[in-house]
Amino acid sequence: MFNYVKHFTKYRNVFLLLILAILPTLSAAKIAQMCPVLTNVNVDTRRSLMVTEVNVVGNAISLREVMDKLVDDSGITNLDRHRLWAQWWDTQNTGPGLGLGSNCDDQIDSLGNPTLNKFPLDCPRNEGSEVSNNPFDPSQPGFYYPIALVNRLDLAAEDGSHCGEYRVIFARDPDAGDGRNLLIFEAQLPNPNPGCGIDGCRGIASFWAKLSRVNNPTTRARMLHDFYFEGLPAQGVGPVIDVRNFTQGTGQIRTNQFMAGPNPREWQLREFKLALLQTQPTGHGDLRFIPVSTKGTPWGELFSEQFTNPLTVPFMRQYITQVDELDADRITQIAYTVPNRFNSGQSTEQQFSESDYPAHFNSNGLFSSLIQARLNRIGSNLTPDETVNRARTQSCAGCHQLSNNDVIGNGLVWPSSLGFVHIHEQLTEQINGADHFRISPALADEFLPHRERIFESYLGSNCQPCQQPLVSGDDDGRSSAIPVLIDDGITPISSQLEALDATLKSKLPSDTLGGPAQTH
Repeated sequence: MFNYVKHFTKYRNVFLLLILAILPTLSAAKIAQMCPVLTNVNVDTRRSLMVTEVNVVGNAISLREVMDKLVDDSGITNLDRHRLWAQWWDTQNTGPGLGLGSNCDDQIDSLGNPTLNKFPLDCPRNEGSEVSNNPFDPSQPGFYYPIALVNRLDLAAEDGSHCGEYRVIFARDPDAGDGRNLLIFEAQLPNPNPGCGIDGCRGIASFWAKLSRVNNPTTRARMLHDFYFEGLPAQGVGPVIDVRNFTQGTGQIRTNQFMAGPNPREWQLREFKLALLQTQPTGHGDLRFIPVSTKGTPWGELFSEQFTNPLTVPFMRQYITQVDELDADRITQIAYTVPNRFNSGQSTEQQFSESDYPAHFNSNGLFSSLIQARLNRIGSNLTPDETVNRARTQSCAGCHQLSNNDVIGNGLVWPSSLGFVHIHEQLTEQINGADHFRISPALADEFLPHRERIFESYLGSNCQPCQQPLVSGDDDGRSSAIPVLIDDGITPISSQLEALDATLKSKLPSDTLGGPAQTH
């Protein structure tokens, strides 16, 4: 009889050598699967970064499906898309409104005027009429349709804390006749393999790169639909449309509002987050859109020495620390960090509004002198006025309208939008025989080329091998539970949300793959 033990003992060293020889091969294969490196990367920006092809976006996603997914995520049995929609837009009406949640006069100053983040808020707004609109039916006026799907891997945290933002933009039917309104869902995707650092995001990047090689628009639409609603299960990536991607510490929903009605009609951008609320620790839950401050948009009067707000001096001191970041030699590297206590609840795209910073700035004042002293210390050729012009470019209103074609120093001219928007919901352009919603010169000539360079460089860079196993498709590294806030009727939900959001984001690195700028 063959003695296995005897022969194994005799040849065990040979067996061990064979095993050691095989293991690196197996490990390398596993690493290669997790860490793909593409060579000679050259993506089509209009397929892999900014998808505005009419037939693709129209077949890939709908507002109805987005709202249904958010409702399903909440687990609230008596909630549907129509109720959630009405609650969202009732935030533009005065209380008590529909009694579903926040109203625009929930917070007031000592004179009884509506505020958000302690700064004045236009209230009510004409968009409050949307509570009675059906945005989901294409046969009805006021229908909302998709105009863009956007890959913002360039916004990924440099250390891989998250994998950037993935956006969808909806526009209101312009034939409705009562004005324009746009919705931008900006989901921040978690890193499915955070132990791998920024290389944990390669599965997401590879998906978007692959779209460049798919010529069939129907196939691309299906791929995008699955990515937004199912994610990439094999890579452990959850869906883009997920309540957890729009709440504290993650992404946001922004609106671009210009509807007609009984109230003053001003073009404004606003910002919201989703929150799951309870009236008490064990009480009834509810999913709500919560108005929050518009990030990167300080209240304009803070630039004025005549503004007696107690935050004026702290704002000016902090602004001087940002002069170094504003003194960039490229459009895409201009940056400006604004602590949230200075942010407004609205960004108004009209001259001489609270968002028109140069209109509030005194070129001959003490604040200007202090900025000049800082410029002198860093050897900058900018003037104080040019730094303020640059700060305005980083705000919503500046980027969308107020800064168009501004001369901002050192030979730079800020590129233009399409007049309030960067993707036009009514105008199209032909690209390779297909209709695309038209994009702005700022996107086409400046921001998209920059994002393409970042994207292609990331895909073509040497991957740092990481042997951490992929998580399952049901676990993207976060808690499966949606974070819950307590509505105690005393502390405003927006204040709770903002404080928690700021705390969570303070742990993230200030730089992204695309550099210090995190706005455009």
